[in-house]
Amino acid sequence: MRTLASAALHGAAVTITALAALRATDPVLAVAVVAAVAVMLAWFASLSSTEDVSGLDVTGTLPGLALAVVGRSPWGTVLPVLAVQAVVAVALGAGANALDDQLGPTLVISAPMLGLAALVAALAGIASAWVTLSIDGGGPVALAGVPALLAGGTGPLVLVGAFHPATLVGLATAGLVAWDVTAIAVAAAAAGAVIGTYTVSALLPQDE
Repeated sequence: MRTLASAALHGAAVTITALAALRATDPVLAVAVVAAVAVMLAWFASLSSTEDVSGLDVTGTLPGLALAVVGRSPWGTVLPVLAVQAVVAVALGAGANALDDQLGPTLVISAPMLGLAALVAALAGIASAWVTLSIDGGGPVALAGVPALLAGGTGPLVLVGAFHPATLVGLATAGLVAWDVTAIAVAAAAAGAVIGTYTVSALLPQDE
């Protein structure tokens, strides 16, 4: 229950930030704010880490996948974390959609193409795995902002949510990104996270 409650709070924080940031006046500021919140949440989650289990799995599905692959988080938490964060994101996205006229215009200008969405999401997934394993191994928590900066800086701004699949679902519910783009991006991000994890494991094998 603690894990799911923490996951829900983390998912809500990222989704609310992304929904608000996409209505900012400056795209650079929008991406920076999302990245800053990701760093803050990663720092908070890392406080729960132990020698046997990482606390970073509650920050999102991609970190959870990476940590499960290397045995730092139970596989059984991956889908529940995704589910609870997706439910929260859908609720927040629906609320934003209902209040669209009152919230003002967004910075989203055009819908990303499927191929570009897949590429950006895959890169964000790879970066998320590398960053998660680095932080879990004692690296600087500031690295947690890299996946958001990469996702929001290499493609259409709305893909800033590609580093956090549930947030992307919330943005789709709010009508800011198409559902087919969301599905492709979520799948590509998850695949990227797995690929990134195995790449790190191959380059930096763990001691037995």
